[in-house]
Amino acid sequence: MSETLRKRALSSGGTPTQPSSSKKQRFIDVAKMLLDIAKESSDVFPVLKSCLGGVTALIKHYDEYNDVKDKLSDLIPWLEKLLETLAKVNPNNDREEMERRSQLARSLEDIEARSLALSEKGKIARVLDKTRDSGEVIRLVEKLRQAILIYQVSQQQSIYNQVVHLTAVGRFKASFDALLKLHQTSPVKNKIESVCARLDRLGVQGDAVKNVDELMRRKTLFETLEEIKDKLQRLLSEHSGTTEHVEKEGDVTVVCDLADDLRDAIVEYQFAQQNAIYEQNCKLIDTAELSILNNCHRARGVEFRHSGRQGCLKGTRKAILDEIESWSNDSNMSPVYWLNGLAGTGKSTVAQTIAERIFAEGRLGASFFCSRDFKDRRSLHYIFPTLAFQLAHKYPGFRSILVPLLQSNPDIGHESLFNQMRTLIAEPLSLSSISTVIVIDALDECVDDDPQSTILSVMGRLVEGIPNVKFFITGRPEPRIQSGFRLGLLRSLTDIFVLHDVEPSVVNMDIRLFLKHGLSELAKRRGVEQDVWPTDEHINLLCERAAGLFVYAVATLKFLDHAFTPPNKQLDIIARAPESTTFEGKAKFRSSMTLDSLYLSCFQNAFDGVDTEDDEKVCSVVGTVVLAMDPLPPSAIATLFNLGKQEVIDLLRLIQSLLKLPEDPDSPVLPFHKSFPDFITNPLRCPNKRFHISPRTGHLKIALSCLKLMNISLQQNLLSLPNYALNLEVKDLEMRIKNQISSALQYACKSWHSHLTEARGDVSVIIPTLQSFLQEGFLAWLEVLSVIGAAGDAVIALERLMHWLQEVAKDYQLLNIARDYLQFATAFLEVISVSATHIYHSALELSPLSSIIRKLYYSQHPCSSPRVVVGVPDSWSPSTASASAKHSYYLSSTWSPCGQFIAVVSEEAIEIWDALALKLLSTFQSSEVATRFRQGLAYSPDGYSLAACCNTAIIIWDIQTGGVVKKIDYGVSGDCLELVWSLDGGTIAILLQVSGTWAIHTYGVASGAIQSSSPIQSIRSTHLWAHNKSFKVMIETGDSLKGHTINIFEVGPTLIKIEPFAFQSYLTLGVFSPTTYRISASTGYNDDYKLLVLDCYNSKVLLQEVGCYQDPCFSPDGSTFAAFTRGYLLIWRYTSGHYIQWKRFQQNPMKYQFSPTSLSILGHAGHLLQILHLDYSPTSPVTEPAIATHGQLLDAFSSSGTYIATAYHQENTITITNLHSQNPSPSQFIDTAFGISEIVLTGNVLLVKGSDTLVAWLLTEEGIVDGILDNRRANSNDSLWNIPLKSFTSFWARLLQQGDSDSSNDNVLEFSVEDEIAAIRHNGLALRVYHTKTGETLGLDKEPLGTVYYFDNPGKDHCNLYHHNSYKHHKPLKCDWPISQTTLQEGWIKDPEGKHQLWLYPHWRSSQNDVDWLHDTSTLRLRQGKPSQLVIVKF
Repeated sequence: MSETLRKRALSSGGTPTQPSSSKKQRFIDVAKMLLDIAKESSDVFPVLKSCLGGVTALIKHYDEYNDVKDKLSDLIPWLEKLLETLAKVNPNNDREEMERRSQLARSLEDIEARSLALSEKGKIARVLDKTRDSGEVIRLVEKLRQAILIYQVSQQQSIYNQVVHLTAVGRFKASFDALLKLHQTSPVKNKIESVCARLDRLGVQGDAVKNVDELMRRKTLFETLEEIKDKLQRLLSEHSGTTEHVEKEGDVTVVCDLADDLRDAIVEYQFAQQNAIYEQNCKLIDTAELSILNNCHRARGVEFRHSGRQGCLKGTRKAILDEIESWSNDSNMSPVYWLNGLAGTGKSTVAQTIAERIFAEGRLGASFFCSRDFKDRRSLHYIFPTLAFQLAHKYPGFRSILVPLLQSNPDIGHESLFNQMRTLIAEPLSLSSISTVIVIDALDECVDDDPQSTILSVMGRLVEGIPNVKFFITGRPEPRIQSGFRLGLLRSLTDIFVLHDVEPSVVNMDIRLFLKHGLSELAKRRGVEQDVWPTDEHINLLCERAAGLFVYAVATLKFLDHAFTPPNKQLDIIARAPESTTFEGKAKFRSSMTLDSLYLSCFQNAFDGVDTEDDEKVCSVVGTVVLAMDPLPPSAIATLFNLGKQEVIDLLRLIQSLLKLPEDPDSPVLPFHKSFPDFITNPLRCPNKRFHISPRTGHLKIALSCLKLMNISLQQNLLSLPNYALNLEVKDLEMRIKNQISSALQYACKSWHSHLTEARGDVSVIIPTLQSFLQEGFLAWLEVLSVIGAAGDAVIALERLMHWLQEVAKDYQLLNIARDYLQFATAFLEVISVSATHIYHSALELSPLSSIIRKLYYSQHPCSSPRVVVGVPDSWSPSTASASAKHSYYLSSTWSPCGQFIAVVSEEAIEIWDALALKLLSTFQSSEVATRFRQGLAYSPDGYSLAACCNTAIIIWDIQTGGVVKKIDYGVSGDCLELVWSLDGGTIAILLQVSGTWAIHTYGVASGAIQSSSPIQSIRSTHLWAHNKSFKVMIETGDSLKGHTINIFEVGPTLIKIEPFAFQSYLTLGVFSPTTYRISASTGYNDDYKLLVLDCYNSKVLLQEVGCYQDPCFSPDGSTFAAFTRGYLLIWRYTSGHYIQWKRFQQNPMKYQFSPTSLSILGHAGHLLQILHLDYSPTSPVTEPAIATHGQLLDAFSSSGTYIATAYHQENTITITNLHSQNPSPSQFIDTAFGISEIVLTGNVLLVKGSDTLVAWLLTEEGIVDGILDNRRANSNDSLWNIPLKSFTSFWARLLQQGDSDSSNDNVLEFSVEDEIAAIRHNGLALRVYHTKTGETLGLDKEPLGTVYYFDNPGKDHCNLYHHNSYKHHKPLKCDWPISQTTLQEGWIKDPEGKHQLWLYPHWRSSQNDVDWLHDTSTLRLRQGKPSQLVIVKF
């Protein structure tokens, strides 16, 4: 920072504090004051003198204790006030006053006695008990203060009674009636009646009160009432209680002011009282209930009581506040009130004041102050859960209903707005019969893409059904807000007040009062002579400049309150400010009355004379304040831009009049009003280029700073999490996050992509930093997102990054990396969301061998186990996102017209998902328990509505709100298989089955009336689609003998046949494409199947594939076709008159459906839901080779666990994989030159059998050695387990040396680790175990059972040898070792302790029948699909 700027910043700090006197002197002063008060009280109240004498005697013994000093200092004003009261009030002939003084005297005598007891202690006792006795002294002083307080409040109770008497007897009201008769001022009448009603409800009685807090509240109230009482008495004495004397216009103002003073005093008392009640009630909430509530999805800091919110200045906004308060008290008035006003007109201050007043009366249930500065405060989906959270804390009855709902459905906070309001607000309020008011401020600051406010649409459907509940809402008159309040359901339920249409003279008078009060306080605080400053000319100028905007007056006072610049000089700067023009909504203010001039003056004054060398820092810091996605504290801004914390604070202090600058550097800094960011980012409003913040370049700077910070700070396992741990299993995760992830780093991780998306200009400056992040810090970034619960943001971030790289940066190298990473994030989103450590243990382990992310990051794998040594794909399949059903099995699914969302239906509910991240957005359910949904499901053409069929009706929901907008009854109970909207959205057609008969029904959406019903006879298959404003249907008839016919009908009162198409009898017809009139078909039997795609017009074959295919589907335009076969989904594209294979990927059989763009496929099967994104490339796809047809998968494993051999039945290639390799390595291959029927691995010897051949290969580290078994013709009944031992020459020679002459009849059964142990069938009978190197016989079983043996957990000196007998039991030949208890559960491989060792792809998850452990129990084998896919996991 430059020296000039540093000095300027220092001058913007607070005034220096004066040095305080010494602690010793302070204590002496306190003692002296106490003695003076004791002397004065000798005549007024002698017992007080004695008591103070006892307390003073203790001072010399406890003078070093600061707590004692503080308590005694605080006591002085209390004693002075008590003396004043005692001297003023004459106790003679006042029994109540005498009783009060007697009670006070008894308390003082007790304090005196205890004080003397302490002071008379011996010297040794005082030394020993000094610390304990100092606490006793503090308690005595506090007891003295409480005794004084009880006396004062009791004495002041009479004042309250007098005020009540004055209003009750009607003297005050008589004066009011005279004024009313003279002036006909109805607002005055309402005001007085309202205040009298408040006084009646106050309920402050003369009962003895011992709660200190309540005594303090009453003391404050009674002191204010005393002043009001004196004014009332003077007013009534002037007019003698008769109407004839009330003639002055000013009396109306006096009466109204008195009523306002009385109301404000009551509100202040009630507010403090209700606050104490609320806090006490919160403490009484059951711990279990509180835990459930605290886990509720809600926003923080949105209550009206949150620090930093200010209400209206006393005496301003009287009319509007009185009107709103009257509305809130009148049960006959509308349930909704909209305070409509332009920016800066004071909506939020009015809302704050209304919330305070209603809360004071105990009628405020909840409040939500929206803010575009905070992510959770600008999200509509946080409003209803947060309101419910507050209501549950205030009302036990509401809580008793809400908590069970949250227990049964903890995800309700993520459901549709309609479900939220109905479940969390409407139903609990109705059932609990609570009368309350709910305040929602600044609704316009919430993000809402609906042309008609989403939340207002929901309220329009539900508000009327909530008795005794009122909603007070404020917001700018933006089109969507105005449209929302104009909805038919809400219009009649809403009162509207337009704040910017208030008479200008009234607004100016309020602003003038606000300025006079603020300037007066400023002058008093700064020592300016108030007789000289401000002048009326000054106030007139400021009122004129404000032009009806309260925000201008607030900003002016902040600007004038400069620490070291006199206010009068600051005001001169404003007076000299140039004119400028601003626009707010559609209203244009005069150039001499703008905020722009004030804002520009603030900047020029702050940086005038400052070198421009710091302009870059200033723009970076201020730009971050106005452009940040979430508010940042100065400390975080400093970290982002590598500046000093104090340096940032000093910069912000220069323009602190435009900011909410907290004292705590770790608290967020905010623009003081939304108009400031609008000004500083608009070049027309901020013409000074030095201060203008360009959003495009500003976002680029912030994005670059975020990336740099992540590159510096991120590292693998930043939180030192245990290996394999799920995030929820780390008990101190929150503490680790707090200690290791700073607020700046967390912001950078969450928001870099949002800034980058908006970045323009010279973007080349950010490319090297972005490349470094992608190549070195990407996985560490995913770790942070995982632990903070934002893993889904990774998919969104990468999608945005790809778009930016392609459209803005045009960097195709990084685009390829981003595309690879997006596939990684999408495929593994499920595991990334639950475990940061499994980004490495599972996601990276399972990523394809050729993927960019594996090549860059696999060396960072944290440990060697488990490893997937067989089964890792070579390359990415089309990006796949998977999710599991939240309810029962899925029945059907559909895409939204825009392709961004999908809807799926189960019997119980309909779910709306984000199609990219496959994230559940909302759930729609019927309010009727008996409702069961069917397959029919479709979006309306505009995407705003969703229709679904249940057993008795069609239900139509509003997508944005989740509310039911229409229910169309069938009149019968039936099964709907298809549902289609007309292209204009005005009609719905369904294919309905009732009692075995079929019919197509059409209904008007608006009327709900049936328009046509067309029965269908003898159908095999159908397809219904929209055509213009009507519908068409394809119906297949016929059989395998006469042939098949499909007829196209136009749907109406009767079906009108348009076109028939005949097909051969041997064809089985499949799906139909209405846009191209193409149909899929299959033919064949047994193993001779074919898939066909035919052109209906000429029966031309457009596709012919050999094999059995299922689940075919066409894209919407018919240009793409997909079908499933043998574990693969194949995709064809129509090119040059035929369908050419385009894509294939491994997949389970599902019901598939193309997206509107044809670039994604939605599949559902049972509980599983998948989105397959086919191509993210900007170039044309590359055609992949056709899939080879394979037979049964054969596999064999060596006992040592070293090798695995795989082959397909009757093919001639064997793949050999070394399982001990540290990384998946290229496998070795053997070409047998004959069809393979059986393979066996014995140790490191591979035995292969063909139809008439037996061959063996020796597997070594150096390679594959053949010829160890003489080729010979094999009998078809020969088994590889019974190969003559003489074929293995080296082992046979060792046996001959042992003199075993009968070994020629022995057969090898199995080898163990490194071939050191062999099991031999001796002479075809006895089973003998040899050590192959020493020839030693290790074991002998003379009566073996069965013929198949295997080793389990073999070692070099001992082993377990088992044989199978009728699948019933295993018999160990030697010792019995425990078998591993590692299990497959919920998509994970878990060890015996339940630790999650490896996440499995959804298509790898299977029943235990498809999973088995190999002999050494450290290798897991999974078989999946047809043909079988083999997966080997090594532990």
